[in-house]
Amino acid sequence: QAPELAQVEGNACSDGLVGKARAFAPTCIDACPQACEPLNLALNAYLTKGGQPAAKKVICQYESAFECNVGPQNIEKCLPLIAK
Repeated sequence: QAPELAQVEGNACSDGLVGKARAFAPTCIDACPQACEPLNLALNAYLTKGGQPAAKKVICQYESAFECNVGPQNIEKCLPLIAK
């Protein structure tokens, strides 16, 4: 079970690290807003806790939040972000 996400000031989909990632795939971020807070956690883990293995651990923890991003309706929109 994934831990509760803290409520973040501002918009988790347009601010901070996710806001920067949004530049690569804005339609992906817009299509799956439920993934913004977990994506922020994953990006933060990537940058501060050991790169891809740390990010993967967070992504797996919040797997259900990312189902939208890899579903048939959004995978093409999200590939630029996934590739990064």
